[in-house]
Amino acid sequence: MMIYTLSALAVIGFSIFYLFFYRNWRRERRLQQPFPGHWQKMLGAQVPVYNKLPPELRNQLEQHVQLFLAEKSFYGCDGFEVDDTVRVTIAGHACLLIVARDFSDFDEVSSILVYPDAYHVREVESDGIVVSESSQIRAGEASSRGQVVLAWAECEEGAINPSGHHNVILHEFAHQLDYLDGTADGAPPLSGEQARQWQETMTRAYEDLRHSLRHHRKPWLDPYGATEPAEFFAVLTEAFFQRPDHLITEQPAVYKALCEFYRLDPRWGE
Repeated sequence: MMIYTLSALAVIGFSIFYLFFYRNWRRERRLQQPFPGHWQKMLGAQVPVYNKLPPELRNQLEQHVQLFLAEKSFYGCDGFEVDDTVRVTIAGHACLLIVARDFSDFDEVSSILVYPDAYHVREVESDGIVVSESSQIRAGEASSRGQVVLAWAECEEGAINPSGHHNVILHEFAHQLDYLDGTADGAPPLSGEQARQWQETMTRAYEDLRHSLRHHRKPWLDPYGATEPAEFFAVLTEAFFQRPDHLITEQPAVYKALCEFYRLDPRWGE
């Protein structure tokens, strides 16, 4: 009887450890390994902002990249070969979003599918008894099931142009942060006063963007951000990390809200 009791307690203890402590234990073990020197060189070349980061954030980015590459699965599509350059480039830009946040923000991300270039997607829509099918060309997409799809040509464009208007990796992984509360609605998980201020600030800025487009004025943000709130947040994230000076000039309240969410100011060294 004592043997059965001890066995049962051992099973319960192991189950508790696995469910609540194993992941952190495994990550701590992983981070005891040195960050490979050739990955540092790749980050410096493929994620240029890495070279501008303060030492503590540079170290944090390396740790997040180390965990990202250990835990996420990469798949090449249409014959594309995923090598270390592809993996480190995607991981580096994705982890830039959480460089001052906890890596657990990406716990639900499981796989990254990489196409060589923009890819075709069939869309089926039903309106009552009428079913229509269309073909779309996409550079990337994110799903609530933890899957991210990227076109490598677009990833490269964002990597070599760190102050440009677009970065598909930042865009799609911003959607993954948006999904943290279960749905992509342009409002990542927030609470209390921060949630209220976010809603108020972002609603005002979103309507301002749509108003500019309706009146044929030059918008302060990529017009794609006016599509829906989820795209607004993703496009804002691109602007926040790639064109912070522009964003703070055009929308200081929005910039402040993003600083609070991402827990950093991307005007590195200023």
